[in-house]
Amino acid sequence: MKSKKFVSLFLTGAMTAALLAVPAQAVEAPQPYSITASHWSREDFSQEANPDVFTGPYTRELYNAIRQTMVDGTSDTAPAYTMVSKEDYSAVKKLTGRMEGVLRYEHYVPQGFTDYWQYLDYYAVSAEMPENYQAPLDFIQPALDHAGTLASDSEKVEYFNDYIRTLLAYQKGKVSGITQTFAAHAVELKAACGSYARAMKFLCAAADIPCFTISSKAHTWNLVYVDGAWLHVDVSANDLSGRNSVLLTESYQIGRDQAPEATAFLKELFVPGSTK
Repeated sequence: MKSKKFVSLFLTGAMTAALLAVPAQAVEAPQPYSITASHWSREDFSQEANPDVFTGPYTRELYNAIRQTMVDGTSDTAPAYTMVSKEDYSAVKKLTGRMEGVLRYEHYVPQGFTDYWQYLDYYAVSAEMPENYQAPLDFIQPALDHAGTLASDSEKVEYFNDYIRTLLAYQKGKVSGITQTFAAHAVELKAACGSYARAMKFLCAAADIPCFTISSKAHTWNLVYVDGAWLHVDVSANDLSGRNSVLLTESYQIGRDQAPEATAFLKELFVPGSTK
């Protein structure tokens, strides 16, 4: 909810007279916004996906709504809407949070939506790059240029793994955000697993490599799609051990995936048909 700004004007003598002489300008009221049938997904992307991933809150309709934004971006027209109940909202919010790379995926609420209370179960997703991500993008450009000289996406991911290891040093409980990791610093920044995983997501997104995070109860790492397969990358474990033991591996037994249905759904969102 936007806060109201209250401005007090203290006018005297000629200032007051001058302002009173100016004809009042009509202030246009914001146009009311409403959701119509035209705001639903314009394509049935779900036909390309493995039907087994549509379970619980992860429906065909949600898939279509998110894919519509992934394909079209966020435009002046409303993204595609679907229905997400109050009970399912938290799971869907976590799902889109795992997608963030260069773009941030969030619940979309348009400006001028004065009657939003009528649409509490209606859900759409926006995809926008935060303004403060431009500096990190500029910082990693040399790394992206080098990655562009490599022959395959798997080589690029291996390079990104080693690159992140030059920027961070593992320490439990420490956090290094994107704007801190990808900025000039004299020494390696202390960071735990989540920071390593977010850094990998950012680099892969900038290089157009499908990537998202996966978490057990106490650990976070990445799944990346290269060479026709979803593979595990754990940059923090690789950095801590001093060797790349979890780099493009088919399976990883570090812990139990806390949201396996969401993970399967995300695989199909990023690469339709990849789990068939």
